[in-house]
Amino acid sequence: MIVIEIYRDQKNEITKFVVKGHANADEFGKDIVCASISILSQTSILALYELLKIEILYEIDDGWLFCELPKELDADIREKANLILDTMLIGIRGTKEIYQDFIELIDKEV
Repeated sequence: MIVIEIYRDQKNEITKFVVKGHANADEFGKDIVCASISILSQTSILALYELLKIEILYEIDDGWLFCELPKELDADIREKANLILDTMLIGIRGTKEIYQDFIELIDKEV
């Protein structure tokens, strides 16, 4: 199962997210659930870095992805980051709706 943890601040903005595990919905290389979540989360990291030039803290390994945004961001950049992260979350929720046996989503304020 893939476990996705979304961490939010008191303003309800996503400050970091963690994706861990494998869906095991199909054999390696054919698992569309794993591929979908990987694409959504990794594209979000790339967008934060390449489009917004945010120096994010991230780590990617087999069955593991971690991303944390800096605490202090310009208001305009933060608003754009929110759009990217909210879009990622819309995609994750949509994937979870279809493949609920393979994905656990934990969305919490810290």
